[in-house]
Amino acid sequence: MNTRTTLLLLILFTAGWMACNGQKKVAGESQRFGNTTDSLFFSIERTPCFGKCAAYTLNIYRDGKAEYIGRSNAPRQGKYTGTVDRATMESILAKAEAIGYFGLEDTYDSQVTDLPSTITRIVSGDRDKRIVARHRTPPALKAFAQEADELLKNVAWTPVEGQK
Repeated sequence: MNTRTTLLLLILFTAGWMACNGQKKVAGESQRFGNTTDSLFFSIERTPCFGKCAAYTLNIYRDGKAEYIGRSNAPRQGKYTGTVDRATMESILAKAEAIGYFGLEDTYDSQVTDLPSTITRIVSGDRDKRIVARHRTPPALKAFAQEADELLKNVAWTPVEGQK
């Protein structure tokens, strides 16, 4: 192969590689929220403790549909569905961005076994971050989880028939 052919192949390969990577970023950003009903956007789970900690799981999908499963000491028991508006979803993402959520550690824990965990997950574009926080949790992450709960407290939840 001569130098000219090698250079041409290198240019074509580089152009193709850049085109593919550029398309992925654009597609990922456009799918922060969308109409894909099975794509998770945000979840928060609070696990039980040896005391009166509320235990529940709340999932919000990209299309705004939400599901709530209340377990021990939760404000509501059983399975519920609801809808979260886009402004609330954008607010959750903005608050996550403000604390550097995607750059935080994946786990904040120790050998303490009687504390509840707060497990959060955000999927935005090509970013997918899950954090398990039980002990020595940064104050900003604790505040973020409380703010998310506050933003979601007014969702109109509908009980799922036959589920308790």
